[in-house]
Amino acid sequence: MKELKQLMKDVVLHNIGIKVLSLIGALFVWLIIINIDDPYKTKVFQVPVETINESALQSVNKVFEITSGSIANVKVGGKRSVIDRLDSTDIRATADLSNLSSVNAVNIVPSLRKKVSSDVTLECTQVLKVALEDMATKQVKVTVVTQGEPSEGYSIGKCTAKPNMIQVTGGKSVVKRISSIKVFLNVEGVSEDFMSRLEPVAYDSNDEVVKSNTLHFSQNKIKVRAKVLENKTIPVRVSVTGTPAAGYEYVETECLPQEIQIAGSEKKMESLSEIVIPMDISGLNDQSGGLEKTVSVPALLPEGVTVSEEYETISVKVTIEKLVERTLRIKETDVAFRNLASGYVATAGAPGDILSLTISGRASILNEIPDTAINAYVDCGGLKAGEHQVRVQLDLSDTCKITKYATIKIHITKERGGSTASSSPSPTTKPTERPQNTTSEKPSEEPIPTETPSQEE
Repeated sequence: MKELKQLMKDVVLHNIGIKVLSLIGALFVWLIIINIDDPYKTKVFQVPVETINESALQSVNKVFEITSGSIANVKVGGKRSVIDRLDSTDIRATADLSNLSSVNAVNIVPSLRKKVSSDVTLECTQVLKVALEDMATKQVKVTVVTQGEPSEGYSIGKCTAKPNMIQVTGGKSVVKRISSIKVFLNVEGVSEDFMSRLEPVAYDSNDEVVKSNTLHFSQNKIKVRAKVLENKTIPVRVSVTGTPAAGYEYVETECLPQEIQIAGSEKKMESLSEIVIPMDISGLNDQSGGLEKTVSVPALLPEGVTVSEEYETISVKVTIEKLVERTLRIKETDVAFRNLASGYVATAGAPGDILSLTISGRASILNEIPDTAINAYVDCGGLKAGEHQVRVQLDLSDTCKITKYATIKIHITKERGGSTASSSPSPTTKPTERPQNTTSEKPSEEPIPTETPSQEE
């Protein structure tokens, strides 16, 4: 046993110096080989900077906006085999706002997001700079804006946003600019009710988008429910009531458009066949200010029925004309005899006798009636032989009337021995308005026809 131990000792200690040098040399060669095969390498990565501990500023009612340093250049050193496997997403760069300096700057600290097989070094010499501002908040109503067109025959009804008010937080100057919050709803091709979740967008009074890193909403998604309604086209009718001022006459009413397109549930629209616009013309004349007006259609519709934007208003115009008078002078010999009994003849007046009658009506009509179109006549119905004082009538349209009548004395006789006599004089087509001789006029009150019997010849 002692001999064995001595043998082992001699083997280990024999040329011990050479053996130690050989071991050191082997290690050195191994290090050289490793460095040649997997050398040390550095690489710069561009990494977005994350801010942490923002609550430190919020606690003093401040908000911040990054002015520089939002992207950090991080230098990473290590073995090539490790560095080559890294990209920018494996590196994190943070700025701790609780360490903000007096000049509103803070160091950017890089770190690795994952473990690697060997040590690496990370270096960043940049700083993050921010601008501080007082914090402000306010409640703003959410407005739903539709984009696109629904399917043919359908309209978009009420769009309900939930919540319909959200709290906006940010820098005082930014929040002050905000006048509305909008969400944009795509309705292209829809034909039934639907719901969507939309991102809110802040707008100023000029309808420009308000953007800021300090801006935050109490809700990042707004739930919007949209009602899709069936369309229906109905006529517009103007209901005119009242009487215009004395001496004036109602002519007509015009409205544009004459039809509108409404939308609603089938049940609500079943009973809606027209839209009626009331128009009171009591006491109005042609200079009154109430002859033209613009009517809001939604105010005339029942709840649950909507009207498309292009038909939201209707323009109504009422025409009222002043009544004027016109005096006519007609030859008595131009007066025709109507409804004269068979077997009788009638005569009246002398060739130079003139009748004067006054008619009234709208100026636009009276001025267009030619003299030749006005026919004068007397109604001989029921009159027997003899002399009669009867009222002269005129063939006028319904828009004109006689305001001052004239009467004429006619003589009716029985025809002699089967001879044929005309029941009316040969017509003179154009009555004259130039007075000749003495006119035969009577008061405007209706005269009572008189009959003077004569002895038959």
